[in-house]
Amino acid sequence: MNERRQDGQVIALATFIDAIRDAGYRGTPAAISELVDNAIEAGATNVTIELAWSNGETAVWVADNGCGMTPETMRVALQFGGSTRFDSRVGLGRYGMGLPGSSISQALRVDLYSWTTQGAGWWTFLDVPMIRAGEMAMVPKARRAVAPVGPHATTSGTIVHWTGCDRIPAATPRLLRDIHETLGRVFREYIWKGVSITVNDVEVVPVDPLFLRASAGPVGATPYGPPLTFPVDLQDSRHRRQSTVVAQFVELPIAAWEGLSNAEKRKRRISKSPGISILRAGREIDAGWFFMGSKRKENYDDWWRAELRFSPELDSFFGVTHTKQGIHPTPEIEAILTPQMERVAHDLNARVRKAFLDVRAAAPNTRATDYAAARDHRLEPPKRAVRRGAAKPKTRGLTYSIEHAKLPDQRFFVVRVSDGNVRMVLNEDHPFFRVVYGDNRRRDATQDRLAQLELLLLAAARAEVQCNGRNRVDARAYLQRWSDALGTFLT
Repeated sequence: MNERRQDGQVIALATFIDAIRDAGYRGTPAAISELVDNAIEAGATNVTIELAWSNGETAVWVADNGCGMTPETMRVALQFGGSTRFDSRVGLGRYGMGLPGSSISQALRVDLYSWTTQGAGWWTFLDVPMIRAGEMAMVPKARRAVAPVGPHATTSGTIVHWTGCDRIPAATPRLLRDIHETLGRVFREYIWKGVSITVNDVEVVPVDPLFLRASAGPVGATPYGPPLTFPVDLQDSRHRRQSTVVAQFVELPIAAWEGLSNAEKRKRRISKSPGISILRAGREIDAGWFFMGSKRKENYDDWWRAELRFSPELDSFFGVTHTKQGIHPTPEIEAILTPQMERVAHDLNARVRKAFLDVRAAAPNTRATDYAAARDHRLEPPKRAVRRGAAKPKTRGLTYSIEHAKLPDQRFFVVRVSDGNVRMVLNEDHPFFRVVYGDNRRRDATQDRLAQLELLLLAAARAEVQCNGRNRVDARAYLQRWSDALGTFLT
């Protein structure tokens, strides 16, 4: 038997190091998020992340312009459980596991560089193979060194360098997209406040799951009532006090977005997205279907969102883990939050159902759609409008529908194509809609003239559907200019 396992140590390092590598990080984006946490806690306003691949090997750099660390602090930071803010209930960190835990979850070696005075840097490291072999039982004392990424442009800061990244896949655009998406969502509040994060020279854009603020997704949601506040009693050894959980619900613009294709809804994070975003100290630590009681998630629930905020002093109620990748609510916090959260969810579900019925009932269809569908078989079927394998597309032709909604831009109409149906969605805010449809829909004698007008519009829609490649880009630009000119002439 290995003598190192007989010496009575509480931790058998040779086996512990491999066990801690599987401590539960969901992947590279989550592990990098821990390093961004540290940078923000250190007061950084710029965090630069670089992933490089050479000769089949992956390396990761995370640099910041924070306050930096002294040599003694660097040793503590690389210890498991070592932290100058251990069990802190005011910031992002708490247990002192973030730097070493996240690093070795992805890499076999982590080198740490830090400086508190420009040009005067220090260096130390952790090496998994050395720990396995019994050659490293303590974090080495920091020594003077210059980080090999070039001269430091900041008066203070830290660089974390991962090598031997045996758990990071090869260079793929998808991995970089996942890192951007994760960091943009997790740290959206900090980016909005001015923190700059870049990944391979591309700035991370905030991702707002509530669709309220400028982000990588569309903006257009509406708050559903004022935020809900839930007081939670805290008890420490000295006195009783309260903390507060805040929940904000929003409704998505169904009339404007329901006509998007399923692929476009997924791309814009409208469908197949978690309903509740959980923020701890302004940093998202989880997203999913929480505090909903017996209510199950339905497709209609894609059309509302909620954001729930709490401070680190409530960690024990939410069951926050050291990796900050999830919550495990206690029955006590469930009892406080669930009744109201579930009630609002039922209310919003009912509102979504009604909104869908209203949108479908408001479609201003006339005989024009029937005329167009009856004659469409004479035209060559566009490939993008006909589902692969559909029977006899040339003889069946396309079908048409005209609807109206408030669109997020100034175009008079947009065209949606799915399974052989061309849907024209008219913009209720466009002057042409208000002038022509606002009047003519109230006069039965004008229906023939309105049908002729709609045939004209449907022909334009059909022409746009027929375009492909560069022609389609040109057609969209033409329609935008046409919409602008039409609006100008009518106002």
